Amino acid sequence: PLLANFHQQYPGIALELHDQLADGCIELVRRGQADFALAPAPAQDADLRVEALVRDSFHLVCPAGHPLAGKRRVTPQALAGLPFIQLSRTSSVRQHLDAALHPLKLNGVMEVEHLATVAALVEAGLGVSVVPALALFQFRREGLAIRPMQMPTLVRDICVVRLKDRGDSAAATAMLECLRAHYRSGKR
Repeated sequence: PLLANFHQQYPGIALELHDQLADGCIELVRRGQADFALAPAPAQDADLRVEALVRDSFHLVCPAGHPLAGKRRVTPQALAGLPFIQLSRTSSVRQHLDAALHPLKLNGVMEVEHLATVAALVEAGLGVSVVPALALFQFRREGLAIRPMQMPTLVRDICVVRLKDRGDSAAATAMLECLRAHYRSGKR
């Protein structure tokens, strides 16, 4: 609904979206190929302006018939020994998850690039996974259960990342206003 609302409000603005890993998005900003990136908070780099936009929590996804599907919340210890579908090591989701769960070692049985692949593998009963709340729309399907993780440190800020020395275009300003309003309203 966010993009549809934007296009209804600003029909003359054509958006160019780059759907890739966080580091790649930030590199597009640095090269001037994107006005801004939406990404987890990067390291403090002198050339970047970083504005927290929304807090993102993590959730277990498992087959609907899995024993953890009956829990209200899931502790990290409950993941020990379970077959786990992991995202690639270059993914910010994987990096955040590994750091937050350390020293717990997950029983990774597959490593994949895309959340849609995680959803299909979990739905097929090949394992469980932990994914960000902002990506849960890909997991809301019959056959899957979603449960919040019970771990206060398993959250991250998704930020607007821009160059410090470059102002925002009119189109970027309009999109940023829509993004801020969307997340202030509590929508995901």
